[in-house]
Amino acid sequence: MTTEAKVMTEQTIPRRPLTAIQRRIVESLTDSDPTMVPKAVTYLPTKVFSSAEYFELEQKTLFRGKPVPMEVSAALPKPKMHVVNEDYGTSVLLTRDDAGKVHAFLNVCMHRCIQLSREKQPKSGGLIVCPYHAWSYNMRGELVGVPREDVFPGLDRKKHSLKALECVEAGGIIWVNLDPNSKADFSIVAGDLAAEFDAIGLPNQVVYTKARYEIAANWKFVHDAFLENYHVPRLHSKSLGKMFEDRPTAFTQIGPHLLQSSTRAGYKSEQGAGMQTFEDFRASGVFSYTLIPGSIVITSPTYINVMFLSPQSPDRTVINYYMLVDRIPETEAEKARCEKSIALMQRVTADEDFWVSELGTRGVKAGAVEQMTLGGMEQDVATFHKVLEEQMGLTRG
Repeated sequence: MTTEAKVMTEQTIPRRPLTAIQRRIVESLTDSDPTMVPKAVTYLPTKVFSSAEYFELEQKTLFRGKPVPMEVSAALPKPKMHVVNEDYGTSVLLTRDDAGKVHAFLNVCMHRCIQLSREKQPKSGGLIVCPYHAWSYNMRGELVGVPREDVFPGLDRKKHSLKALECVEAGGIIWVNLDPNSKADFSIVAGDLAAEFDAIGLPNQVVYTKARYEIAANWKFVHDAFLENYHVPRLHSKSLGKMFEDRPTAFTQIGPHLLQSSTRAGYKSEQGAGMQTFEDFRASGVFSYTLIPGSIVITSPTYINVMFLSPQSPDRTVINYYMLVDRIPETEAEKARCEKSIALMQRVTADEDFWVSELGTRGVKAGAVEQMTLGGMEQDVATFHKVLEEQMGLTRG
């Protein structure tokens, strides 16, 4: 759980031991050798990106009745804060109560069904007051104030608490079940996956910047771009392409979620033998987590990227991007480094990865290709779509 952000010195940032899963991944990384890439071919139906029926099934089976990653813990860094998220088709009120516990509610006043809060940015304060008749609620969703309560004889405040949604905060991520009439299995996010994020310090990060993008792309095209490095020296040739080269990635699953790792150009496998902490590894390689459904967590040498993908339609996606850091930059040099990282992120992720996701979405609409061809360096993409199909209760014919 995140507490109030504090300025920290370099000496106070702990060295975080790798988990057993992370150690296995690091130990499996091979020499950076472009000649040693895997050779394989599989196919992916293009209808999964364009079909309205497939999109509706995704919404029903992936984004309802299951834990949906909705926010970083750092978005509510202090008790008595709340924020509204409407990017998943439901207006959700997220709160952190005075004891630090996170809650999720339908953002509706229990008096006359008025949307209760309109705060899209985190706001402090222990009360949320309905703009219509000023009924007020605390951060636990309890009705605590009713003007002229005498005109409501026999009113039971307890029966007028906000409608709660299942919610779990684990590993620095706030997960919500958007279906108030079902029970979700939160064990898939609160066990090994949370331990992974604890190991990279995600629960204790602070927000350096947040950006919101609305792109004309299917949400899975964005995921696919972060699941293969075949494109990196090519699409990103003028940005970060020279830092990486064609090479095998290390890959594993954590329940339905995916962990992929790759290293920078020139990496030698013996470097991994002595790595015991996240700090040892992050300068040489990347951990990239694909969360089912709709989120990506990527480490870097000095910060962590978190993206929440909210599908709006088969060809439109909202992306909330966070750059998280261990501590608030103090010196001008540290601030300049962060600003340089933001500029690189904008160029690589928004101007290049999001851009080609839009191009791909337009391309599948043309109907020229029924099946995409995935090569040896793109097989993690195939695994991602297979996992989605399993979660949706489908088997590919």
